[in-house]
Amino acid sequence: MRLLSKISLLLPLFSGYALANDYQGQGDEQDGDFHFAVMALAHTQDSIYVGGERNNTILPLPEIYWRNFYFSQGQLGLTAIELNDFALDLSIGGDFIGDTDRGDSKELKDMKDLDTAITANVELSYSGDWGELSLGTAHDISNKHEGYSLSAGYSYHLSYGRWFIEPSVSVNYSSKDVVNYYYGVSEQDVTANRAYYQADGAVNYELGLTAGYAISKNQQVMAFAEMEFFDDEISDSPIVDDDKSLGFGVAYRYSF
Repeated sequence: MRLLSKISLLLPLFSGYALANDYQGQGDEQDGDFHFAVMALAHTQDSIYVGGERNNTILPLPEIYWRNFYFSQGQLGLTAIELNDFALDLSIGGDFIGDTDRGDSKELKDMKDLDTAITANVELSYSGDWGELSLGTAHDISNKHEGYSLSAGYSYHLSYGRWFIEPSVSVNYSSKDVVNYYYGVSEQDVTANRAYYQADGAVNYELGLTAGYAISKNQQVMAFAEMEFFDDEISDSPIVDDDKSLGFGVAYRYSF
């Protein structure tokens, strides 16, 4: 499942919280250092694997914020530096770059099972009237694929009363260890119809759009869509039959 990697791009950390604060106004911010919210989310996305099924998911996503610490979108983190236009986040969480189920493809069920890796992450973000730029890195600390990824993204936030819209674009590099873990074919997985395949590092591109509406200071609804374009190192794999993936979803967020 690749859901949380999509959410990290399209519903950035604190975006719902910021939307709620925009609705409340600068003079009506929530009191105290602790904040809790729950997001109910429905998401669907194409699979690029041979014989892969469309991934449909409905799940709750809890969000907990206490001072500079947070748990959100599967990440346990700390905002180590937070200035007016700059932030540095350190976090640990699941690596959702690839699909550990290989699209639930019946044709690939005989391949070695994949596990979700745990990564240590560093993210820098810089924002202004021109939008927000983010740079991030993630490294496997669970000895699953032992690889790393780098990312750069840009988004622009537009508000119209209770409404907001946020287009985004990102580029993501995955090391060859990551690519081969999710898309490679090892010697033990070779069959008469599946050739051995080992790739180099890959660069993927992604376009996204999120729109939302603040029902009240405690409730927001959001919809999002994304299109990801995969590197030839991935699409050339014998277990992959597409070079792009389309996904979209809706979410409801309640802040306590």
